[in-house]
Amino acid sequence: MSSDKKMCHGQFGGLMGCSQAGHLNLVRKFLWHVKTNGLRRAFGLTVSKARRVFNMKGKNKSSVIGQKEPSTYDEVLNLEPGELVEVKSEEEILVTLNQKGANKGLYWMPVMRKFCGRRFKVFKRLERILLESTGEYRKVKNTVLLEGVMCDGQGFYGCDRSCFHFWREAWLRRVEE
Repeated sequence: MSSDKKMCHGQFGGLMGCSQAGHLNLVRKFLWHVKTNGLRRAFGLTVSKARRVFNMKGKNKSSVIGQKEPSTYDEVLNLEPGELVEVKSEEEILVTLNQKGANKGLYWMPVMRKFCGRRFKVFKRLERILLESTGEYRKVKNTVLLEGVMCDGQGFYGCDRSCFHFWREAWLRRVEE
């Protein structure tokens, strides 16, 4: 998945002129981050959020506004809990990714390749997630969790959290039981 390290950073100037109530929330979050994470981290998180709110890319005021990255493959299966699916081959999945290795912002992680070609039941559909780094909720489309398919911490310095992997429907195929 996307991490703060992958987000772009820019200048703080655009935030000062905002007058809409939704944008003032950025200032409140900035102050909260200063208190909990320190000024440097708070500044980075707030700038990346402001860039998303104002739909800006780049590192300076002359950056292109509103330019979007090329779309990636999207397949809608409308999977429901309990349905049997097969994870596509790594080659099929790589075709669905953009240059950054993501499909609609969700990164394919190499540790997920061991599940390719295997069958699993859908555990749950994802509708929204909480970003722990910022405390913000994000809507998620065409993404599911699979029963028993969790991160084992390999490739993440031996992390013991056992998080579910997020699976785009484009990476799966429905299977008849």
